[in-house]
Amino acid sequence: MNQAAHTDEKWWGWGDPGKKDNLSRHPEFIKYLSEQIDFTGKVTLPPPDVASIKIPESRLTKKDIASLLSIVSDEKVHTSDRSRIINTYGKSYRDLLRIRKKNFDTVPDAVVFPDSEDIVQKILTWAVENNIAIVPRGGGTSVVGGVETMCGDKNRAVIVLNLRFLNKILHINTTSLVADVEAGIYGPDLEDALGRKGLTLGHFPESFEYSTLGGWIAARSAGQQSTLYGKIEEMVESLRVVTPGGIIQTINVPASADGPELKRMLIGSEGIYGIITRVRIKVKPIPEEKYYTAYLVPSFEEGTEICRRIIQSGMKPAAIRLSDEDETEFAFSLLITKMPSVKNMVLKTGRRWLERKGYLPGKRAFLLLGFEGTKTDVAHERKKLRSFVSKYKVLHLGKSAGNRWYKQRFANPYRRDALLDHGIMVDTLETATEWDSIKPLYDAVIKSITRAYDDLGIKGIAMGHLSHMYSTGSSLYFILLASPHPDKELEEWQIIKRAASMAIVEYGGVISHHHGVGLDHKQWLEPTIGSESIQLLRALKFQIDPENILNPEKLLP
Repeated sequence: MNQAAHTDEKWWGWGDPGKKDNLSRHPEFIKYLSEQIDFTGKVTLPPPDVASIKIPESRLTKKDIASLLSIVSDEKVHTSDRSRIINTYGKSYRDLLRIRKKNFDTVPDAVVFPDSEDIVQKILTWAVENNIAIVPRGGGTSVVGGVETMCGDKNRAVIVLNLRFLNKILHINTTSLVADVEAGIYGPDLEDALGRKGLTLGHFPESFEYSTLGGWIAARSAGQQSTLYGKIEEMVESLRVVTPGGIIQTINVPASADGPELKRMLIGSEGIYGIITRVRIKVKPIPEEKYYTAYLVPSFEEGTEICRRIIQSGMKPAAIRLSDEDETEFAFSLLITKMPSVKNMVLKTGRRWLERKGYLPGKRAFLLLGFEGTKTDVAHERKKLRSFVSKYKVLHLGKSAGNRWYKQRFANPYRRDALLDHGIMVDTLETATEWDSIKPLYDAVIKSITRAYDDLGIKGIAMGHLSHMYSTGSSLYFILLASPHPDKELEEWQIIKRAASMAIVEYGGVISHHHGVGLDHKQWLEPTIGSESIQLLRALKFQIDPENILNPEKLLP
């Protein structure tokens, strides 16, 4: 069998192996970290050498492998330690920490790369007959344990079904503005193919460069421009899902009243009902113009009110994001680089000017706005925005600040890797609620995280922002950085995560707006959607997958 790892990205971290975030280039950021958390600058958790990791022997027998090879060609079945290791985890803090600590108690017994829907169907039939669990994998970017390799109680082995070869554009219909696409295609490849026809999907999550269409749909992803274009579920016209019993094909129409919408039950099902193989997506013309700009507002609370009024006024920003006071200072500390330059001098002068204007550190919030569309539409939205903000105390930072965010919008995961080198816990969690609940929910989550830091005796930062906004409410996204005690990182992460999740549930938020449920959130699903809903989801799972081979232990508590 082919023993190649078949990967062109970091298996122990994020993205391009040739790209990293050099913290030493940002002296003010280092100073900020040193003041806020116990940052020593020492590398304590370096990336591991894959050859040094010991893993359990594969539980697949020679007979299992022989029968599998009667379905899939030799080069599409990988059993090397390297292939099994790099397909074990996703990209959560918990995943990356275990990788660096070489904790691989459970790994796939093989990794299989199907290149057709027919092969996927045959593998599922084989898995049922042989009691083998199947974990579907696209880009492997889940941050909630959604792709972690696990067996069910009755499975005797587990294989990862890596869908990267199901990546073809099947048809683009420029009349109806739909495209039929295989689900394993990566974001940049999809946009490149659509772009050649003057089209776009308009879905750009932070993971865009290394995640897949099928993964977005499985976890109900939200792109950074979702306030205009919608979440991924609004971009799906129909889909095909391979189950142990056959193929489910939803109907290719823009809308229907043919009973409950099955499509919506499959979107967000995280691989527990079947393998998404093909999708008809709704596409749109590439916008003629993109305009991104930014403002400073006096506080997160005042900024929240401004955001609500913008959205409810009928303005249609592609992106709108409000950073709280701590996230604003976090971002400002990254602006100045170590190398002397005219740009640094301008930034330093500009910051002193901001302070003289009364926008002091810790007492200012950063508001980003972006508009996309025809030149006429963007000009109209900009005019409405100028009229709107003139009624409030805000300071316009201009296009350069907006463009800087746009240019760097996929870079944050690289910084997380750099901080993890130094033993710094970096994690995110997100929720959504209605406008009148934003402040109490935000306050409760921040308070719960900081109280957990205090109880554990560690120093940390808890910050957040609003994004993905609706007329009735918004998502709330939290970022936490802390210096956990060595060898207690996972234990302390779990305590902090639990405290934040309890606050979200208590104050009426959803347990996830766009990251999904996976392993990390499943215990909080029933308190948020109710026991009757859980029973319905379980009944559907049993009907579709009675042997429980599909992505065991995920989503359902």
